[in-house]
Amino acid sequence: MEKKPYRVHVCCGPNCTQFRPKELLTALEEELRALGIEDDVSIQLSACRNRCEQSPSVNVYPGPVFYNRLTPEGVREIARQHLTGGEPVQAWLFRPGGRPTVPRPIKDTNWPAPKRDEAEADSDKKRWRWW
Repeated sequence: MEKKPYRVHVCCGPNCTQFRPKELLTALEEELRALGIEDDVSIQLSACRNRCEQSPSVNVYPGPVFYNRLTPEGVREIARQHLTGGEPVQAWLFRPGGRPTVPRPIKDTNWPAPKRDEAEADSDKKRWRWW
C-alpha cells in the first residue's frame, strides 16, 4: 500500500457534527480533484479531536497542523495552499482561547454520571469480574 504525502482527519465528533463536517468533506474532495492531487491525500473521518469549543476541526499530517472554525471555502483554501504548496493557512489555524463556536459542548447522554448516593450504593454491591 502506497503511503500518501498528506493525511487529513476531519472531525465528526458530536460537537463538530452540528457544523456539517460532510459539507467540509465534500468541498475538500471536490477541490482535491480540481487540483489533480486526490491521489496524494488520504482523507479520514475521525472521532472527537478535543477542540470542541473551536468546531469544526481538521488535522493535517505530517505535522500535525490543527485547523478550526472551518467553512467549505476554508478547506478549499487549505487544499490550495497547504496540500499543494506545503504552507499552512494562517487564517484557519487553531488558536486556543478564542471565543467558542460551541457554547457548551455536548455531553454523552448514554452514560450519565451517577449521583453521589448511587455511586456509594454501587460500591457496596458485589461486582462481577471478567477473570
